[in-house]
Amino acid sequence: MDSTQDNSAQSVKFRRIRRMIITRVLIAPFLIVMLVFGILVYFFSETLDRRAQGELSRVAQGHRALVDAFLSEQVSALEYTAATHSFKELGDNAHLDALFLDLKSKYPAFEDIGVIDEGGRHMAYVGPYDLVGKDYSKAEWFQAVSLKSVYISDVFRGYRNVPHFVIAVQRIQGGRPWYLRATIDTAYFSNLVKGIHIGGTGQAYLVNSKGLFQTELRTGGQLEQPDPDRKLYAVAGTDIASFTARAADRQTYMYAAGRLRENGWMLVVRQKASEAYAPLVRAVAVALIVISLGGGVVVLTAYVLASSLAGRLAVMEVEKREMGSKLLAAGKLAEVGEMSAGMAHEINNPLQVMVSECCMINDIFSDLKLPEKNLSAADLASVRDCLDQVSLQISRCSNITQGLLKFARKSEPSICDVDLRATLHGVQAMIENRAHLDGVAVTIQMQDGIPLIQSDESQLEQVFLNLFNNALYAVRDRDQAEIRVSASLDSDDAIVTVADNGCGIGPDNLNKVFLPFYTTKPVGQGTGLGLSTCYGIVERLGGRMAVESELGVGTVFTVRLPLSAASTRSGA
Repeated sequence: MDSTQDNSAQSVKFRRIRRMIITRVLIAPFLIVMLVFGILVYFFSETLDRRAQGELSRVAQGHRALVDAFLSEQVSALEYTAATHSFKELGDNAHLDALFLDLKSKYPAFEDIGVIDEGGRHMAYVGPYDLVGKDYSKAEWFQAVSLKSVYISDVFRGYRNVPHFVIAVQRIQGGRPWYLRATIDTAYFSNLVKGIHIGGTGQAYLVNSKGLFQTELRTGGQLEQPDPDRKLYAVAGTDIASFTARAADRQTYMYAAGRLRENGWMLVVRQKASEAYAPLVRAVAVALIVISLGGGVVVLTAYVLASSLAGRLAVMEVEKREMGSKLLAAGKLAEVGEMSAGMAHEINNPLQVMVSECCMINDIFSDLKLPEKNLSAADLASVRDCLDQVSLQISRCSNITQGLLKFARKSEPSICDVDLRATLHGVQAMIENRAHLDGVAVTIQMQDGIPLIQSDESQLEQVFLNLFNNALYAVRDRDQAEIRVSASLDSDDAIVTVADNGCGIGPDNLNKVFLPFYTTKPVGQGTGLGLSTCYGIVERLGGRMAVESELGVGTVFTVRLPLSAASTRSGA
């Protein structure tokens, strides 16, 4: 069960490592690519916007000049006609008709022509409507031309009830004014204005100061209807203003607008922003496709490399665990070697007792060989006592060897309830004889109420046995040598300290004591595996290990162990 859980934990761990590697490999390049992509898109869009706005402004500037030139030409032609003919001549319909035919052959935009007297009455007219005798004294255009001498009207309906606009000029003759008025062909003028083409959505149109259409739109705007977007370019002055805005039809357009010099109408040229930005959209789409394809290749490569690296890490982890197991075994063997002298003396005592008892039994049985000697009740009692003593000493030797074998035996890690008191006293029993021979006093103080902890008893025995043996080595030449062991509670941890009054460890060596194969013992007396193995065991059990020492005063090792199973690491 523990092996299955351990394998599952390892699988989760290496999947996490693989994700971490992939993430770290991809995040930096992805951020850099997206940053460069964003910068390029920004500058490309800015450049494209300036070019599109500039192009639109140039088109609007040229088209405005064309419309202004057209109106100026019509005005000039009408002024020349009025200046070169008298009111009487133009009042003759036959003469006016011949003049209009000649004028229209040169200026085809003229639709009709009429002569109006100073009172606003239409005196002569050539055109498709019956306007002779009509009174224009109240008309807006008539009142305006009376003040300005030349006037281009807004589109209006008038007597003909058809949208049109007129050009009127004033002539003073004999101190009395009269007026020559011509109507501009609406279709001709609209085609002139609408003739501009910018892409598939670009168009131009005119609005007056009130925001009413003076030319038709290809997209549906009719003459004299209010322009719903007039507020967007109402601020445009004599210069061409370009901007991007959202129109009433919820579409975003690029605009260029400026007023005509001849009559103040606003010329508006616009194009859908989506069409203007189409190259940018295509470039972004191509870039995204390239980034996606390249990103897919990078992700696939990163996944393969991360999987390979994670697999190697898994192999290294297995090798590390195997090496840890070997170090544990080596550490145990080192501890067995440390205890060998004491164990030999410990076993030698029962053997001496058994030898003595066997000699006594042999003496008794030697006496039985004499014919006159019989086995008395006292002799039988002596034999029984000897056999009982031999049996007792054999049991003692068995306990000693079983304890040694139990410690040295390779066993699988097992987290279970551990009684610190029993563990510490058990380890004390292992080194008790050696301590007695060396004249070292070993004391254990346990705080009341220390509960069972969740840990590995075998590995804890190895940790504490190593600390006891190191302490015994440190105090071997000291008078009144002692080893003080204490156990207490601190929050959710159990704290065990092993202190001695031995030779101590120098500052230069203190930060190296937990390194593998580092030892301060003479060659042949230490492997350097003990403390490093203990440190690894405590770490894997979820605890911490620390050391404090002073030369000539002694050393204190502190082992902090968690109480609960949730704090321990499985597979230790």
